[in-house]
Amino acid sequence: MSADARSRGGFFGRFTARHPAAVIAGAVAAALTVNLVLWLVGLGLGGSFRFTEADGSLHTTTAPQGVITMTVLPMSAGLALAALLAAAGKRRAVLRSAQVVGAGAALATTPETFAAGFDTPSTIALTGMHVVIAALVLLALEALARREEAVRAAPARG
Repeated sequence: MSADARSRGGFFGRFTARHPAAVIAGAVAAALTVNLVLWLVGLGLGGSFRFTEADGSLHTTTAPQGVITMTVLPMSAGLALAALLAAAGKRRAVLRSAQVVGAGAALATTPETFAAGFDTPSTIALTGMHVVIAALVLLALEALARREEAVRAAPARG
């Protein structure tokens, strides 16, 4: 793909021209940044980010470490696995399936936030974090899918 073709299409067009590792790192960094901002907003609104254990005791979370860990590890692992599987097989089908699974997993775990007994600001912030991860998983995998399409469509260099 020519440099001119990469520079067209705005931010998303430039983002899709990046190496898969850069796409993954960028998406994870963006999710982490937004989630830490949501955590700070939740704290500012009086959120404690503590939940009730099964025995009724109040558990103090390790936020921001928990926010960092629960954003970076699953998202990095999932996106990397999708990219590796896409490289080994039917790229488009793998990346589209990964969009459904990745975003679905992020959203499917949201009800646990409500059931855990967090206060309202904490619940809202944590729910927002799940939505952020789902959205960025979709965008990152879309960027990878578009990148693969652009690479296949580019004329062979000889």
